[in-house]
Amino acid sequence: MNVISSKICQSRRSVSLNKWITYIVEGNSVDSVSKARGDVAEIAEGIGFQKLYIYRYIDEQESSQSLLSRIDGITAGVAAGDLIVYQYPSYNQFKFEKTFVTRLKQRGARVVLLIHDSELLRDNSFLKEIDLFNHADMLITHGEKMEQKLKSFGVTTAMVAKELFDYRISLEQVLTETSLEKRIVFAGNVQKSVFLKDWTHQTKIQVFGAKSDFELGGTVEYKGVYSQNDLLKAMPKNCFGIAWDNDLFQGGNYREYTRYNAPHKISLYLALGLPVIVWRDAAVSEIIVKYKLGYIIDSLAEIDSLMESITLDERIQLKKRVNKFSYLLREGIFTKRALIQVEQDLLLKEMETMNDSK
Repeated sequence: MNVISSKICQSRRSVSLNKWITYIVEGNSVDSVSKARGDVAEIAEGIGFQKLYIYRYIDEQESSQSLLSRIDGITAGVAAGDLIVYQYPSYNQFKFEKTFVTRLKQRGARVVLLIHDSELLRDNSFLKEIDLFNHADMLITHGEKMEQKLKSFGVTTAMVAKELFDYRISLEQVLTETSLEKRIVFAGNVQKSVFLKDWTHQTKIQVFGAKSDFELGGTVEYKGVYSQNDLLKAMPKNCFGIAWDNDLFQGGNYREYTRYNAPHKISLYLALGLPVIVWRDAAVSEIIVKYKLGYIIDSLAEIDSLMESITLDERIQLKKRVNKFSYLLREGIFTKRALIQVEQDLLLKEMETMNDSK
């Protein structure tokens, strides 16, 4: 790039306000993957971002040149200096992720990765994520614990924290429920939630999700699998929600992973006004304790004694706090705050660079 072209590019960077958010297009899904990414895109669109549509498409035989052409087609409207918030991962294979970021950086765009999941943190051998993360201009993480862990792997890119996923729900879907019973609900991947196999606690639990290939515990009431909208209607609004994971023998460090990530089901529970129960060492435990949104425990063996110890007045006050907090998630406040922080930090960094170059 010659000097004149470089100056033009820098000029466009300084005045460009075009902002893009990737939006993954896929079929109807009953899991949280499409809901989480769809909510981020809708919230971002509400504060001036444009959607970049990416289809879930995997072709093992696709050539590098064909992939580049596909990415250029997806991003045809993106100019040098534009801001792209890329929802990672897109589940279009890692080759797509790396090529997308590299290509847009080559074209002069500013690329921010909004992390939904990190295989590096779930499987410490997935080291190629380090290079990808370091190639981005900024990262949006799940909070301080995730940031510290990524830094320990050698990630040096600046980071902004988004402690919880938002969960957009229309007001018609949220009942004005003020009571809170000593019951528990679980919504999620039943197959990897092997703790349900041994659930024989006196405290009953209702379970929503695709049925597992193992028999559920004696005090588990299996409710079936629902679409996202039907799930919101079917779930009780007057009990506790639980987020709990086990490390599986066949692989999958799910419990260890919760030390760093914010499970989407936590946001589902809180958006519906359900206080939550989480593992004491989970990353989300800090925000749960800070705002008194539920309880943290070391072991599921504590469930019955915990339920017995909660007084009626405590339940009333807890329900009031969670109902109030749910507004933040339903309105997308965590996502908006993170995106605005990214814009601010990138702009100020650019201004500092301009001053240094004088």
